[in-house]
Amino acid sequence: MRDLPLDVDLNTLLVHCAEMGASRVQIQTDQPVEIRVHGKNSQLGKDRWNPRRVQEAIRFMYGSEVATSALTNAETIDISHTVWPGRKGPRHSFRVNAVCASVGAEKGITITIRPLVDLPRTLDEQNVEPRLRDALEGDNGGFWICGATGSGKTTLIGGITRARLENPDCHCNIVEGSAPLELLYDLVDRKNATISQSEIPRQIKSFPEFIRAAMRQEPTDIIVGECREPETIEAAVQAMISGHRLVSSVHTFDPASTIRRIEALCPPDQRDSLTISFVENLRLIVNQRLLPSTDGTRTPIREFLPVTRAFRNKLLDSPRDRWPSLTHEAVEQTGQTYVQSIAQALAEKRITDAVAAKARDAEM
Repeated sequence: MRDLPLDVDLNTLLVHCAEMGASRVQIQTDQPVEIRVHGKNSQLGKDRWNPRRVQEAIRFMYGSEVATSALTNAETIDISHTVWPGRKGPRHSFRVNAVCASVGAEKGITITIRPLVDLPRTLDEQNVEPRLRDALEGDNGGFWICGATGSGKTTLIGGITRARLENPDCHCNIVEGSAPLELLYDLVDRKNATISQSEIPRQIKSFPEFIRAAMRQEPTDIIVGECREPETIEAAVQAMISGHRLVSSVHTFDPASTIRRIEALCPPDQRDSLTISFVENLRLIVNQRLLPSTDGTRTPIREFLPVTRAFRNKLLDSPRDRWPSLTHEAVEQTGQTYVQSIAQALAEKRITDAVAAKARDAEM
């Protein structure tokens, strides 16, 4: 591709990576292009990008010559880039983050590009269990989709949102705030539902401000991309108790750690009241992981807990130090454990015996 004009060269490269299934593309000064496909890293050729070529790439995607001066001033660049020639054929959208970086002993630029899906994957495509689909029903309270970075949380939330938009019986008004926006819904065949998306902090300064603004838009559903700090947790709980359906995520590994994490994130001076309100309005906790699959990609396994009124009362009537053990018991009795999900994935031939054994050992 070296002989093509830069705009064609770069766009062709990015489309090629997206069609390979890459989740991440890295362009760095004096280094070859690195890509990540289904959890595995590799180099895309041996051609090293010189400083001028990297600078021209970020200027092209940014749409201005000021891109490199912004980086030189220690600013970060976080933008979107779309490849859709003539608005015909497939559209390819990308999230672009660029920073100044040290490459060996020299100063350089690192550009991280993440391909975005045009249409969020359906719940069928994500092997979402019938029991989980039933638990996702409901018009108020908190639905928490959790897991480590790269575990497919955003993909699952996208499938849930798409299902609601396409359901003719779902007259919902969805308002989403994420940092950044990773899923687009303008090509989803909406029936009787609406969606509005805002990017934090480019369009609204913070998650708490987004939630407060969202509650004034007569939403039925509020999606908060991630709760990371006390102010966002506080605002999210307020949305839960106000009768909205709130969907959000935190970085946790199982339902018990999700409850502990959210309690710890509550501001100390309001921790008791917010934790009680959180539990009273909690509807579902899902934790997801990805395993290598037999088709060469990755497949999800999930531990989840539909939260019943009886379980909420049991938590509220018990000392806080018993909540983790009570949650583990509830998952085994009324939810789905990772071990059960591993067995199901193996029975469906989505994973091999070796992958299943390794995953089960990790649960012991």
